[in-house]
Amino acid sequence: MSAAGPPASDNPLETVTGWLAEATSAGRQRNPNAMSLATVGDSGQPSARMVLLKGLDVDAGFAVFYTNYRSRKGLELAHNCHAAAVLYWPEPGRQVRLEGSVVHSPGEESDTYFATRPAGSQLNAWVSEQSQTLDEKAGTWQQRLAAKTAELGSPDPETGWPRPPFWGGYRLWLRSVELWWEGPDRFHERIHYERNLARHDDSFKVGPWQHRRLQP
Repeated sequence: MSAAGPPASDNPLETVTGWLAEATSAGRQRNPNAMSLATVGDSGQPSARMVLLKGLDVDAGFAVFYTNYRSRKGLELAHNCHAAAVLYWPEPGRQVRLEGSVVHSPGEESDTYFATRPAGSQLNAWVSEQSQTLDEKAGTWQQRLAAKTAELGSPDPETGWPRPPFWGGYRLWLRSVELWWEGPDRFHERIHYERNLARHDDSFKVGPWQHRRLQP
């Protein structure tokens, strides 16, 4: 099975946005915005897990995801800001590989997103010490939820509870993007995009995208 022909845009994220929109509208895949995120700890051991892509800035060139800053991936990103991610849509036979450097999203942006989460998800962000050992002697989840609810007080009727200071967004600023789509007899199409990426405070100065085709 072969997917679409070669992308026409010089900006790979325009193609990624289109592919994601098609996967979402098709409704054949649960969480079509799920992506595998790989980070590296201070021991040099890589680790990967699935997160949800929650934003893609086509012009600036970064992807957004959210998590607990104290989780394993959060601690690894604090040590090594370089990361890689993969999006895959099996039905049309398409894959996107992303590589770059990660910084925290602006606090206001994380606040805005957190306010859209269901109340239960907001409480989970407060209660769960993500990636830490579960101490079964520390009380049930129901007890912990009840205690945190009492501590936080009544939620705002529009935005719910405030965002925990240890939870928020990350921006994966992209240095390279590879578009892959399935071809017959495993003659897959691959286009690799790359650009210069220079850190500037909590943002980056970027160069134009350059691309080349790769063998399958």
